[in-house]
Amino acid sequence: MPAPYRLIDMPPGEFSNMFDYPAINMAAAHNTLIQGVNAIIAHAPHVTENKVQPFMVFCLTLFGVIHHHHHVEETFYFDALEEKLGKGVLTTNMDEHATFVPKLEETKKWLEEVQAAKEKYDGRVCVEKINTFADLMVEHLEYEVPTLSREKIRAAFTEKELKALDAEFMKHALKNMDLYTNVPVVLACGNPVTPWFPPIPLPMKWATRWWFSRRQKEAWEFGTTDFYGNARLLPPITPSDQ
Repeated sequence: MPAPYRLIDMPPGEFSNMFDYPAINMAAAHNTLIQGVNAIIAHAPHVTENKVQPFMVFCLTLFGVIHHHHHVEETFYFDALEEKLGKGVLTTNMDEHATFVPKLEETKKWLEEVQAAKEKYDGRVCVEKINTFADLMVEHLEYEVPTLSREKIRAAFTEKELKALDAEFMKHALKNMDLYTNVPVVLACGNPVTPWFPPIPLPMKWATRWWFSRRQKEAWEFGTTDFYGNARLLPPITPSDQ
């Protein structure tokens, strides 16, 4: 699967409909991760020496968000869904994490060593390391969305149950989320097609735009959107970059 990676098609339905929401929200979350990976691959060959450290912040923060996303799925969300959908229905989703996480962790270690000046930054090496896990990860992210189709969700849950589940999910999702790094990178990897994502309170989005993003401002400039939701122009990805 060549980069840039194609974004996941949004499932049918309305974001405001609780039976449609799980699949739509997951697709939007996964597209944020894909946007971030595409941004890394696009920028990596062009990062100048004075921009290496901000780029490492961007990359490592995105990796942290990927880890957090899967951690919430594994420790809360999928178990909660399976109480109604049936035990083991989402096991394959979790098993697939193991297919790409080891290579992702190896890449993370290299990025950390570059950040600590133990390794010299090399854009080509960066892209090569991303490519060791990105194909499998993106395939997994696309596969996972239909497992929460509105037909399956409507057959198993009431609207009241879904609202309670979402409220609990948001508690877990926002727990340990660093307002100065994690939230800015999610907003910086946004998709203008889904301006409502992430579904966090507007005051938090405003605070991120005007305050929390300022500490690592240069890092978020590697993202796919600015903090007003406008698309940024990424460097074109060519075969020689990969």
